Amino acid sequence: MDKPRIQESSIQNKRDASKRMVRSNVSVQLHLLPTVVLRDILSRLPLKQVVRMSILSREWRWLGICHPDLVFTKDTFFGSSITMNTNTEPVAAEFITKVNNVLRPLWYTSRTTTTTVDNFVIKFGLNRHHMHHIDRWIDFSTASMAKHIGLDLFGGAVREDDEYVVPLCILSGPNGFCVKSLDMASVCLKLPPSFRGIANLKKLRLHRVSIDAGDLQHLLVTCAFLESLSLDFCPMSSLIVCEDLSQLQYLSVRECVLRIIRLQAPNLTTFEFDDCLTQIMLGKSSKLLDATVVFKHISYNWCTDELDYILTKLPTALPYVHKLFLNLVVQYEMQTFSKTHATFINLRHLNLNIDIIFSQEDTRWVMGLVNILELAPLLEELELHIACDRFGLLDRTVTAVPGPMHRHLKSVHITGFCEFVGIAELALYILENVIVLEHMIVDPVFWMEYGYPYSGQFFSVSKAGSGEEFVRPSVTKEELQGREFAEKQLDREEFRHILTIL
Repeated sequence: MDKPRIQESSIQNKRDASKRMVRSNVSVQLHLLPTVVLRDILSRLPLKQVVRMSILSREWRWLGICHPDLVFTKDTFFGSSITMNTNTEPVAAEFITKVNNVLRPLWYTSRTTTTTVDNFVIKFGLNRHHMHHIDRWIDFSTASMAKHIGLDLFGGAVREDDEYVVPLCILSGPNGFCVKSLDMASVCLKLPPSFRGIANLKKLRLHRVSIDAGDLQHLLVTCAFLESLSLDFCPMSSLIVCEDLSQLQYLSVRECVLRIIRLQAPNLTTFEFDDCLTQIMLGKSSKLLDATVVFKHISYNWCTDELDYILTKLPTALPYVHKLFLNLVVQYEMQTFSKTHATFINLRHLNLNIDIIFSQEDTRWVMGLVNILELAPLLEELELHIACDRFGLLDRTVTAVPGPMHRHLKSVHITGFCEFVGIAELALYILENVIVLEHMIVDPVFWMEYGYPYSGQFFSVSKAGSGEEFVRPSVTKEELQGREFAEKQLDREEFRHILTIL
């Protein structure tokens, strides 16, 4: 071996030795750190990393590390890349053992130390047969003064009788004094006679939870500081609370197949509804700022009578709303519409996402939209986002549909503009009958999503302007045709100072 190679090998050996020495020194330093400091260091790591490190050292395993975020999922112990059936008893038993191994050192310190937990979450397919372990975990979470408790046992119960019944008595009274957020999924809630409420609970989310309507009412009434309530896929017939929910600010109901919603929520500011046609009574909610409404049919993705409901029932249900998002499916020939004396007395912003899924050669369906505008006399901003099959007569004569004058509408934004019969007629009605209109934007691009409608699917101009997810696509041949049709029918001299065609 020549001299340069020998020197290079010697230098590399010294570097390797130096690295080993550094690693050794770090190991010694960690070993000599005080327990309190080591606990603090490990508590700053993701729980998944802490679990892995605890395997390497028996001393670390018994330090009683109270991590602020105890979130136990399949990924925590088995990894996200591993494909496995978590709904088998051996896998459930392994998951339980691993959770117990992490919590065992803490069971003896949770009631004797001031260490607290921010989040305690179990997300795994378990059921009533694992009740002993789950009860102990919930008891530990309250003893550790957890602020947020989450329990998602999806996939664990094959039959309804197998659902785990949450022991709400553990969370009631002084035991649950620190709990501010509760997220339950795929479990059963039954209130014991001694239930006194969750004293400081502010946020409650129930997803696929079995609960009696009477128990739900009692739960809500006894949580005096509740600010946010979400109900998703919960099989219940009604949501009725006779007493005031004075702190409730946010209410979301999604696919629960309710027949009636009646609440006294004077401070409610946000309402999201994604369900079947329902009797909604929120008349006392005079501070309601935003409402999102998507109507579903009990057997289908859409509802056949929603436009008539919007025109007759919704103004009474939400009279004070300021900003309203409506998903409207036009799927059959509309003849006449019912009239109501109620109006949206405070409505300033209206977003209509309209999915047209039928063939029609007249403009009668548009009269329903004109009637909606008539119900909002103080409306200032209108967004109209349309999804439909692009077909229609390009060389037809377009005239405005009839309707009353509107005295406050200032801004209109239409997307999905095309030759489909009724769209250009509605745009002309607005241009000719809105007295103080400052600008109208007509966009031939379809921004609204097709498919199963849900409350989080809405397209809005403000949302598009604040996020990178809405990058303007390249214009298709059909959209170029829609632009040409808009220019032909709307680009008139008297409209050019307020009309922009993209």
